[in-house]
Amino acid sequence: MKIFKFGGGILRNKDDIFRLVSLLKKYENQKLIIVFSAFYKITSKFEDLLNIYFSENKFDWIVFNYIKNFHLNLIKSIFEIKDVEISINKIFKSIENDFKKGLSDNYHFEYDKIVSYGELLSSFIIAEYLKNQKFNCKYVDIRNVIITDSVHTEAKVNWDVSIKNIIKSCISDNFNFCVTQGFISSDKNGNATTLGREGSDFTASIIGFAVNAKEVVFWKEVNGIYNADPSEMPDCKLIPEMSYKEAVEQAYYGAKILHPKTIKPLQNKKIPIRVKSFYEGNEEGTRIIDISKFNSNFYPNIPIFIIKDNQILISISSKDFSFITEHNLVKIYSLLSKYLIKVNLMESSAISFSVCVTNDKFKIPKFINKLKSMFNVLFNKNLSLITIRHYNSESIKKMVNKKEVLIIQKSRHTARFVIK
Repeated sequence: MKIFKFGGGILRNKDDIFRLVSLLKKYENQKLIIVFSAFYKITSKFEDLLNIYFSENKFDWIVFNYIKNFHLNLIKSIFEIKDVEISINKIFKSIENDFKKGLSDNYHFEYDKIVSYGELLSSFIIAEYLKNQKFNCKYVDIRNVIITDSVHTEAKVNWDVSIKNIIKSCISDNFNFCVTQGFISSDKNGNATTLGREGSDFTASIIGFAVNAKEVVFWKEVNGIYNADPSEMPDCKLIPEMSYKEAVEQAYYGAKILHPKTIKPLQNKKIPIRVKSFYEGNEEGTRIIDISKFNSNFYPNIPIFIIKDNQILISISSKDFSFITEHNLVKIYSLLSKYLIKVNLMESSAISFSVCVTNDKFKIPKFINKLKSMFNVLFNKNLSLITIRHYNSESIKKMVNKKEVLIIQKSRHTARFVIK
């Protein structure tokens, strides 16, 4: 059995749905579990709907109608029957009623409930269309299958329970395809949870681990994994093969092609990963495999460039200018944990401690305000964090020459720069 994961960036309109069907026809006699993200940019639109409600205390009909009309217009373009449209209208009525009744003041709880609709809508529409096209498939609500703790927006998986549920719900001799959602899950009380931004890839990994998949294939806009983001560096080069370890390192530093948590479960069972182009289905793409018998690291022989924009560098010092001690660090890390903020880079000196993090417009102001009650706090916004794996002098010059560099960190294989 193989796991296929399709991201929202490649599911934009009816032509992409038709392309999806053509691709899946090549596999219609095989056993597949197919994981879908929300349609193109719909997750961001649901976030806008939620953020406007929390910041302005209003229900934004313009955003809501954009989301609703996107799905209804797509349905009308691919279906001749009205049944699916009726079902989708019921879902949107439920969303509308949620806002009319009033959401709680727990942003993260409401985020998981509202944003989950994106994956539910896309997977339901696609499952119904595949059935309409005579595919032998089953639709599964993954919220009833993957069970987590109650840490909303960054939930941790209960692996034992989830594996049993996946085997029970997603494997059967009665159908070839199982269609489900990425990113979303629920806690033991049935409340919606999510696995972290871009967690749809992680869902495919969880399922692949549970069913001992032959291969997990991530269908993307690009032909595989490159040594840089093709949209930012057109002269980048495809990497046809890499080790799990190298893939984990790149994901950790922010490479966009796979979610950082995706690779490790598959590595544990040595399940091959393939990243392929949705538009160039005959290309081999990039294989991530266990190649430790050849080389324990299997480093690419070219530099790897990873850029994270929208960074903020926060510098923290004691109000009396005493040393930053372990006691101070405990306070800082407790706040980072409380506000679910991932540190992308850190640096310490005798009297200050600095963290580079993604500038989330809801989390970061609260974090800074709380810090200010205990410390002196300075920050720089609108920064980029550049990571170069397997760097050389030429690659460093290419990325940081004539730029204002605020922090430089180097290890044997990795150089990192916080720049304006």
